[in-house]
Amino acid sequence: MIEDFKKFLIYGIGGGFGFLITFSLTIFLTEKLKFYYLISAIIGYLSGIFINFIFQAFITFKTKEKLFLLRFIKFLFFQLLGLTLYSILMFFFTDILKIYYVISIFFSTGIVYIINFTLAKNFVFK
Repeated sequence: MIEDFKKFLIYGIGGGFGFLITFSLTIFLTEKLKFYYLISAIIGYLSGIFINFIFQAFITFKTKEKLFLLRFIKFLFFQLLGLTLYSILMFFFTDILKIYYVISIFFSTGIVYIINFTLAKNFVFK
């Protein structure tokens, strides 16, 4: 139980790096380049996936097997599911509930973070 909590926190550090990329790119694309916020959010989310995978594989879950490509494919699959949920949540919070899109990023990311950690722990890096 303590080991899982430790991994959850370390996963958060890697996720934090991914989030910084996601957040920064989303704001930049929306505010400076005038992209539609949802397009910006998707591009931002996709940008963080690769850094997040490297961090999770080698630091959080200490992967040593040579199944790197297979793990990446599984990780990418679950991240794309996460992206789908993230996009739906962004739309729901921003367009339906009328929450400012920057605040929606935090809500959507928090929910998807918990789901992504659970999937990575149980299916990608098991």
